Amino acid sequence: MQQVARVLWMALVAAMGGIARADNVPNPAAGTQLPAQYRNVGVDEHLNLQLPLDATFYDENAQFVTLAQLLRPNRPILLQLGYLECPMLCDTVSRSLVDSAKKIDLDIGKDFDFVFVSIDPTDSPDLAKLKKNSYVTEYDKPGSAGGFHVLVGKPKEIEAIATAVGFRYQPADNGQFAHPAVAMIITPDGRISRYLYGVTFPEQTLRLSLVEASQGKIGTTVDQILLICLHWDPTAGKYSWAAMNLMRMAGVLTMLALGCAISWMVWRGSHPRRPKAMDN
Repeated sequence: MQQVARVLWMALVAAMGGIARADNVPNPAAGTQLPAQYRNVGVDEHLNLQLPLDATFYDENAQFVTLAQLLRPNRPILLQLGYLECPMLCDTVSRSLVDSAKKIDLDIGKDFDFVFVSIDPTDSPDLAKLKKNSYVTEYDKPGSAGGFHVLVGKPKEIEAIATAVGFRYQPADNGQFAHPAVAMIITPDGRISRYLYGVTFPEQTLRLSLVEASQGKIGTTVDQILLICLHWDPTAGKYSWAAMNLMRMAGVLTMLALGCAISWMVWRGSHPRRPKAMDN
């Protein structure tokens, strides 16, 4: 019976927004109220809000860098907040993002960048370098290292970016953090374009989110057509077929087909076939 209660409690926590566990799953025998470290954890979506581009962090080489310096023309950013010594959720989300990014034909360092910002002010540039190297190794594509950025900073700067993206986290008594499982897509000029939730990220969702954020500067014509036929479903956290857009696209294709058919018939009417010459 205790095992069943434990499973039900874990499902409840996951349903409430993918909250990271700071240590073990709370004991369901203690009651249904969430422990204090989980009560202010979640995401407040701030779509189209500008990031604090003047916020300064240390990169993996212990160099000062502002968020503005990470922006590149036509290159959106895949952004994750977490902490480098997270024993469970952060690394799971990071690895899943890198794995999905590896499977699409948009390249980190060329088409978009991956930025990890630590919410733990005690994280160091040395640890950031180790983490970046592990991402680059796992991604395993030539020339990608310049597209990975792992940043650590002071409480003021951390709070500035966390507040901007609506990332609510809570420190726990054991030095860890409770936080949501989410990644953000940032436009090339530093605005929040999309939130992606969970610990797995379908390749099509990631690809279309990046294409959308770039305003068509990356991706293919097929991607643009898909974005017309699909719409973002915030409940499902993915792009779904939009019936109205699909009907409009079908109508356009139908009109094109009719136009081609009419043009062909007009051409045939003005170019009658000549009778074949009779053999003597």
